[in-house]
This record gives sequence, C-alpha cells and structure tokens, in this order.
Amino acid sequence: MAFYKAEAITLRSSRFAEADKLVVLFTKQHGRICAIAKSAQKAASKFGGRLEPFSYNQLLLAKGKSLDIISQAETIETFHVLRENEFTFQAAMYIVKVAASFLEERTRNEPLFDLIVDSFLMLKSGVSPVLVTRMFDVRFADIEGILPVEEFSKAQKKCVGYLKNGSFDAADISASELRALDSILVPCLSDHLGKDIRLWKSM
Repeated sequence: MAFYKAEAITLRSSRFAEADKLVVLFTKQHGRICAIAKSAQKAASKFGGRLEPFSYNQLLLAKGKSLDIISQAETIETFHVLRENEFTFQAAMYIVKVAASFLEERTRNEPLFDLIVDSFLMLKSGVSPVLVTRMFDVRFADIEGILPVEEFSKAQKKCVGYLKNGSFDAADISASELRALDSILVPCLSDHLGKDIRLWKSM
C-alpha cells in the first residue's frame, strides 16, 4: 500500500459505515480528496476531533482503490474557535462552500489553499467576518482571473485594494461600500461557480 503526506483542511466530514468517517479534504499538495478515517466515530479514536470541519492537519494517507485512507493526523490548527461563534462559523462555512463548489478532484490549487488558511487565521484573530468574507471574494476572483476590475468605480477600486492587501481599518471601508462591491462580485462569482452564492451569504 502506497503512503503519502499532505497538509489538509477538512471541508466536510460524515459518518461512513458503522464507525468510520468519510472526510472531504482540500490538500495543499493534491487538491480535493475524499478519504476514509477508520474507527473515527469511536470515542477512543486516535483522531479525536482532528477531522472536524475547518481543521488544518498534516496527514499521512494510504492510496485506496476508490477512497484513500487516513492513517495519521497531526494537528497544525484546529480552528475550533470558528465553530464557537455564530458569525465566524457562518463566514467559515461560506468560504468552505465556495471552495468546495469550485475544486475538482486531485487538482492542485496552492494559492486557494493558502487563501483559506489566511481567511481562517483572520477570523480566529478577531477580524470582522464581514470583512473577511469580502476579502475572500476579492482574492478568490483574483486567483481565478475573473476579478471584474473594469466594472469598479475609482472608489471601489480603492476598497478592492484594501481587501486584497488586508487593510481592514474600519474607517477605510464602509458597509455601503461593501454592499456596492457585492453587487458586482456576487453575480460574477455565481456565474463562475454555476451556483447562486447569494443563498450562502447571511452577512
């Protein structure tokens, strides 16, 4: 059985069979992967809570016929605090949904992986979930080469610059300016993903 290592963010996890977990992962080295964590549902599992959504781990996986098997998980960051607050949880779920809708099986996308980790770290540090999700939208569109620069006004381009650079001074970006950006970015991203992401935005 061939083994390989990967840094991974858990996008989703669910019960599989009686005691196992089916985990959807976004790995830095190999893109999106579905894998099985044997006996992960048991109270005494060696995985503990390491495979919960948003968790960031260094994994050892074994190649399987249809699904790979998670052999070991070493925590880099649990991001458990994102699940403890309604607004950070909603923001993290939005980011995960957008990423999961875009990613293809085993297609590497290191810039997007790094963007998700950066976004989670910002949420953990207390940056406004509203600002973080808008920053994510701008940077995601930029990574994908679909940032509609020509549609932004001069003032909006300034806001986009703040978001791309992580300049989150509340005096720089108002709620009305963020809504104006949404009116351009959300249709653009929805068209790119083939899904109406307005249904996922609650902030």
